[in-house]
Amino acid sequence: MLNFYSAATKEEAAFLQKAKGIPPAVNWIDAVRPEDAEIAFLENSLGLKVPTLAALSEIETSSRLRIEGAWLHISLPMIYHPEGFMPSTTPLGFALSKDVLVTVRFKNIKIFDVVRDDFAKRSIQPTGPGALLAILEVIIDHAADVLERRAEELERLSQSIFGAAKASGHGPRQDNERLRIIMQEIGRSGDYISKLEELVLGINRMLPFVTANAASFLEPETSVKFESLQRDLASLSDYETHLTGKIHFLLDATLGLTNIEQNNIFRILTVVSVIGIPPTFFASLWGMNFKGMPELEWPHGYDFALVIIAASAILPTIWFKWRGWW
Repeated sequence: MLNFYSAATKEEAAFLQKAKGIPPAVNWIDAVRPEDAEIAFLENSLGLKVPTLAALSEIETSSRLRIEGAWLHISLPMIYHPEGFMPSTTPLGFALSKDVLVTVRFKNIKIFDVVRDDFAKRSIQPTGPGALLAILEVIIDHAADVLERRAEELERLSQSIFGAAKASGHGPRQDNERLRIIMQEIGRSGDYISKLEELVLGINRMLPFVTANAASFLEPETSVKFESLQRDLASLSDYETHLTGKIHFLLDATLGLTNIEQNNIFRILTVVSVIGIPPTFFASLWGMNFKGMPELEWPHGYDFALVIIAASAILPTIWFKWRGWW
């Protein structure tokens, strides 16, 4: 599907297979899972080789940032949300010229709905770099919002781990389940932030490439805004580094608490096994039933054995309690 947008007329034009050229005043063409006829239309109308999904998925810098004739070709790993699954990445391709920006994508990326609204409402330069700037501003603003939400989530997890959120009276099973859920949430946050880090890194490499190779047709105002975006990206990178460090800290703390819980269980089992040794010894001693055992002739031998067995269990219990092991 091809979508045509014009920052000058603030209107969206429909794609017609029989059309002989790009609609007038269009400065952004969004190709979503383009079909063969649509790809042929773009290539014939613009003299542009539309990249495939395999080409956009390559990770080499020479593949993600390259020049072909009058076009700058760029690809970024964008984040999208498959229904019912964790966020994933999909390649997003840009083809930039002086007058037109072509985006090529194969998944539904929701922030493009925001960009489309911006084209209808905001004042955007009716050029290819103007369209690119509008898209990058939305992407960076969205990344900042996501980092803020993740920071709030990590703060909540921190309170749950170290604060007073843990209720008294929980058994080992409830504590283990709580720690398992916390570790899953930390893992999800870490996975999301790592994807954001990859996106920010891609834009960080992209902006110098664009400003250097498109300098001949960049408006001064656009160049200034690109520089401002680079400063915003630098702050986002620093904040990502901070959140990544916090994730590692919370993960280590959760693993440490898990080990403590396991050690407590083993300690209890050890104490119980030690307490059971003396009664077992005396019960085995008097349960041998040898004919020459004098205790068998005692009138109160059975009562005496029960008292000794009970005392051999109670005294170690008191001692462990006094030592603070129980």
